[in-house]
Amino acid sequence: MSFKLMDENLVDQSTLTASSENLLFPVSNLQDSRRSKVFRSTTNSDNIVIDMQETSSVNTIFVIADKRNGFGVSTITVEFNATNSWGSPAYSIAVPFSTAHNLGFVELPATVNYRFARVVMTSSLGYCELSKIYIGSFLALTRSINFGWTIKDEELSQKSRNRYNQLFVDVISRQKTINFSMSYVDKVDLALLNSLLDRAGESKPIYMILGCDTMVDDNRRFSGPVFLEDIPTITNPFFNKYSLSMSVREMT
Repeated sequence: MSFKLMDENLVDQSTLTASSENLLFPVSNLQDSRRSKVFRSTTNSDNIVIDMQETSSVNTIFVIADKRNGFGVSTITVEFNATNSWGSPAYSIAVPFSTAHNLGFVELPATVNYRFARVVMTSSLGYCELSKIYIGSFLALTRSINFGWTIKDEELSQKSRNRYNQLFVDVISRQKTINFSMSYVDKVDLALLNSLLDRAGESKPIYMILGCDTMVDDNRRFSGPVFLEDIPTITNPFFNKYSLSMSVREMT
């Protein structure tokens, strides 16, 4: 089973500088944990420079759209460099995204180590718009989740009917809840999971990738930013072997 949990989002502690910015949708919204809070530029070709404050390891990138309005971009490329100079960046990669699932991600062929990143966007809307960006690395877990995980896509729209039984809908969006368990986790993996649980708790988003191309048609349906429903109970059935179950709910 292909399953990855992401470590800390380097964007959250970075200094962000946008080439242009609609003051009603500031670049600081990228660091907000609400998906409805978006960044919007003022032209069709813009970029965001991300200063991660120190040389940092990166092997995974996510881009997230507001669930109601979708992506306000046509293309997204992320560049990396040791300095804030972009004439010839040291590394560059395009991030494919799904308008159906309102997110995209890319796993880099190899880990890169740089201080600066630049998100380059194009659009045909008169502005570029994004909700969230994740830049970081996945936890090096040796165990995956068990088969038998479940997903439920809950309709959040409010529905009502009048006396003629006509349906009226206050359209919002859907929200996924995923339940899974892990068994035979050793102390090394447990330490990695505990570091993630201690940092995120139930109030900060966790990014995850579930599934692969040989398992589903598009694993972006099962991936993205989520919140823990509750801190999991950890069971110790055998010496140096642990089990736990998690329930996570999609960021909205």
